[in-house]
Amino acid sequence: MKIFKYNYTVMFSDCDNAQIVFYPNFFQWFDRATQNMFIQVGLPWNEVWIKYDIVGLPLVDASAKFIKPLRMEDEIVIETQVVEWGNKVWTIRHDVKIGDTVHVEGTEKRVWGKRNPDAPAGITAEPVPADVRALLSGE
Repeated sequence: MKIFKYNYTVMFSDCDNAQIVFYPNFFQWFDRATQNMFIQVGLPWNEVWIKYDIVGLPLVDASAKFIKPLRMEDEIVIETQVVEWGNKVWTIRHDVKIGDTVHVEGTEKRVWGKRNPDAPAGITAEPVPADVRALLSGE
């Protein structure tokens, strides 16, 4: 699978009083890294929503394993890749690294969210279109 990279400098506002990254920020970074993955293959989200008539890419599960702390001004790279394509649920892995050292391992399970014609305020999960899958897989 293709690996996408998102560079980030840890800021003061990302940290708690112990000057280490406050854990919810990792989930925000995972979301940014996922959006970055789409941008890198020429699929900016503001265009994807319209072109494919979707309401978004909702999370159905998210997790993180915290291995080593990160601190203010650390230069990190988040390496992101789709590691599993299910019928309607797909899994994205994020490795937050400094150099070759993984500090946090994260996963997101997402769906391709379409409007539900039977419930106007609701959504339904659909398979990711083949062309999108190919781009994100590096095919």
